[in-house]
Amino acid sequence: MKNSVEIKFENQAFAEILHVAEYGKYNLKLDTDEQVNSPKSAVDVLSMLFTLLEKNPETPAGRVYMGNQAEVLHRTMLNLSEVIDSFRDIEVAVITTTEDDEGNIMGTKAVTNITVSEKV
Repeated sequence: MKNSVEIKFENQAFAEILHVAEYGKYNLKLDTDEQVNSPKSAVDVLSMLFTLLEKNPETPAGRVYMGNQAEVLHRTMLNLSEVIDSFRDIEVAVITTTEDDEGNIMGTKAVTNITVSEKV
């Protein structure tokens, strides 16, 4: 069964690294064959995002990421604290699809909102 993850967030620092967001706003739907756990922090979201982009090279964001993976990872690591601190309005919806004994397909959607506080 295919599972999917819908990731919505704003991150201007990341937009400058992965040039596929208008005004730093992302709204991505990425598929996966694996079980996905809901993220608990901005670091988890970033890690999940890179993993899912690798598995979805046919999407616009996946094409850019896979075509420039070394540079994207390098620039992200060099600016990691800025990238993490720049996350805003994170919403992650994990959609898990299962099949019961009668062959009925069921979907479960778990939505996680993460608030990132600005450092003063």
